[in-house]
Amino acid sequence: MDINRIDRLCNWLRNLGNRPDALNSPVFNSDMVKIHEEIIWIAKDIEKEQPLFSYRLIETKDKLFNERNIDWNTRVILINPFAFGKIIEILDILKSLDTNMQEDWWSLIHPDIKRVSKKLYVDGSYANAACDAFIEVNDRVKKLFRKKRPDDKVPDGDAAMKTVFSLNAPLIEFGDRTTESGANTQKGFMEMLAGAMSALRNPKAHANIEIEKGDAMRRLMFASMLMYKIDEAVIYSGIRE
Repeated sequence: MDINRIDRLCNWLRNLGNRPDALNSPVFNSDMVKIHEEIIWIAKDIEKEQPLFSYRLIETKDKLFNERNIDWNTRVILINPFAFGKIIEILDILKSLDTNMQEDWWSLIHPDIKRVSKKLYVDGSYANAACDAFIEVNDRVKKLFRKKRPDDKVPDGDAAMKTVFSLNAPLIEFGDRTTESGANTQKGFMEMLAGAMSALRNPKAHANIEIEKGDAMRRLMFASMLMYKIDEAVIYSGIRE
């Protein structure tokens, strides 16, 4: 659901409705066409997740404006206040649903990831929000390295992950490595953490890239999953942070 697009259309409609003597003020034909196009786009976008609201948007769209002949040569387009109010009401509900959904998924995000990334994400800085999440993971693992080897040079990025969570000589274990499942878990999370540093932290750190909202959300969820797994490893390994 493209909440920014919904918000823009909602504001556009409110501005039209707030004009002086709005019910008797003509609307440009180009505006009517564009508003219809935006409603159709939004209705199709939410069709799977919100089929009822999608149907109501399409149903109400053609009632949004009335055409009136002033004389034999002049036709004006006027707002239909009932349909106008219904469209704005639906858009407001969709915005409210999106806000609730965002709060719901943030409740699943690790507190450390939420602390460094939520404001950036909410402000629309999606690439920075995602990048900072993995920087936080990296910083935590480096601190854990210092706990275990205070006199050694601290590795960074994928090297830190492969050292701290090494399959053969880990500083921190995810579980019992004497079992096949434990060894596979150690290997799998070491590789995921190392891969995250190379693929998801480093690109933004070295280039000005942009990512979309949905992609940023998925990255934050992944970073959060890794953080929660590190929580488990810290407890299992008896480390006090």
